Amino acid sequence: MSVKNHFQYRIATGRMTLPVAIFVAAAVGSVNIAHWTDVFSLAVCALTAYLLIEMNTAFALIRTRTAFPAAMFMIFYVSCPFLYTYSKEIWIPLLLLAAIFSLFRSYESKYASATIFHAFLFLGAGSFLMPHIFYFAPLFYAIMGSLRSLNLRTFFAGLTGILTPYWIMLCYHLYFSDTLEAVYSPFQEAIHFSAIDYSAITLPQTVSCLAIFLTTAVSCIQSFMSAYQEKVQTRILLRSLIFTETGILLLACLQPQHLNALLPIFLAIGSIMSGHLFALTFNRFTRICFPVIILLGGAVCLFNLWMHLFKS
Repeated sequence: MSVKNHFQYRIATGRMTLPVAIFVAAAVGSVNIAHWTDVFSLAVCALTAYLLIEMNTAFALIRTRTAFPAAMFMIFYVSCPFLYTYSKEIWIPLLLLAAIFSLFRSYESKYASATIFHAFLFLGAGSFLMPHIFYFAPLFYAIMGSLRSLNLRTFFAGLTGILTPYWIMLCYHLYFSDTLEAVYSPFQEAIHFSAIDYSAITLPQTVSCLAIFLTTAVSCIQSFMSAYQEKVQTRILLRSLIFTETGILLLACLQPQHLNALLPIFLAIGSIMSGHLFALTFNRFTRICFPVIILLGGAVCLFNLWMHLFKS
């Protein structure tokens, strides 16, 4: 490894990266908090970061010890105060990441039906909060083909999982209520696409999305090009993450009103890809790209902090 890449190596694989990131995230988050309900958003951020660590541990997505994905996710997340506003959609990133975690556990498993059921159960629960999450079901079935876990049994396991929350809700309303609108309204909303309107997107959202997209795009492209060095399972899982990232980006472009719900999961997957790149690749490209991304993250944090404190 080049001496010039020592800084990248220390940050990407160092033991102090995560504690420092937690300290910075706590400091920035405490400054950006505007209402006590914002604490829920920060709690979801912490849980998502923990799930990123567990995902890397369980599936060895990065073949070295690193907490860089969780650290990067927390820093970028707390740098975006517009993500703090509490709504029911703040739970979408955690549910979708849990669904992906369960989906990955089905890789060549003889007992894939159980994990597939759990993956689609999380997806079904998320659809109550944001009905357009339904559109990830076909993507999950396509990924199951790559994971070699798609068969008739797992197909119906997924179908059962995504419908289970609705069966529970149906039983509840049949017993306690005379109306079933809450049961079928998510299906109605899912097939209804609002007109594409970017006028409501603020300048901080635009700047943050561009920075996260640029970082993620560079990481995904470079990791995809170097995936031949990985074992087959890791290669399949990383490509599945890239396909999921593409689906999230497409949905965000078609339905920008869900940007605040989709951006954190886009950032979470992008953090995994960035960790895979910077923890394993040390060459001229990363020697230039890594400090640029660090500076970009700092610039976004300062810009959003300035806009939040002095332009609100």
